[in-house]
Amino acid sequence: MLGNGAWASDARHVAVEFVHPVIVGKRALPALALTSNDPALSFADQLRVLARPQDIALGFSASDNCAAIVAALAEARSMGLLTLGLMGGDGEALQEESAAFFFHVHSHDPLVIQETHETLYHVLWELVHIFFEHEGLLT
Repeated sequence: MLGNGAWASDARHVAVEFVHPVIVGKRALPALALTSNDPALSFADQLRVLARPQDIALGFSASDNCAAIVAALAEARSMGLLTLGLMGGDGEALQEESAAFFFHVHSHDPLVIQETHETLYHVLWELVHIFFEHEGLLT
């Protein structure tokens, strides 16, 4: 989970929900929130050290032109990770090569963006657990 500024809290929220599921019977899964306000330590640098090809990189940003998140997702994708971007803004800066999937909220209102992202990442959390409970669904 990648997020900076206010969106770091969303990255932390999702990571905690994977590690400590609130629904009885759901399995705990490893997750880390990579957050940084230090320009010397980029998300891409952190991913190169911590990520493995079977991991998922989920990036959050209120803006589609957050260079740090877009670059990190591009790096994660080049490493073989499944990449998802949850962005807000106009959608002009999104690059297809940076993430396999983008969920774009066409708004500049941070509250609308955050609430939509929150709904999306809870749906993603549920889908991951459905997959693990019914692994044959995708074959």
